[in-house]
Amino acid sequence: MSRPKGTTLLELCFVLTIAGTLATVAIPPISRAIDQLGLIAAAEQVRSGLHTARIWSIIHNRDCRLRVASRVTYVIECQTPEWLTIRTETLPRGFMLVANNKPEFHPRGNVAPMATITVWNRAGRPRRIIVNRTGRVRME
Repeated sequence: MSRPKGTTLLELCFVLTIAGTLATVAIPPISRAIDQLGLIAAAEQVRSGLHTARIWSIIHNRDCRLRVASRVTYVIECQTPEWLTIRTETLPRGFMLVANNKPEFHPRGNVAPMATITVWNRAGRPRRIIVNRTGRVRME
């Protein structure tokens, strides 16, 4: 007499135990990687805003700046002679930012004052965007 085809309850329990163990080991690193990628994306958004301010300054031959309006919002403004808002951006949920200055780009692409903008995620991990005197924007 042949044995019926299929899996036994014992075999199924064994497979589920292995899958559960693998999931328990794999989920924390995956979660940290997702948080880190989200932080990089939020910092890239701010970096892109700084590049936008610099390009607007060069193209329109006027001073433009990035100003942190709140812990989650920043504004790109150009001087005409008062500061006119070009764009307002909000960071994704769970991220905050702070700046030590308002980097003001001049028509030649240079900046004064220099600035460091820091973006944080929920876990408190920071990512800094630095604007130097020549207008170069880099992320650490």
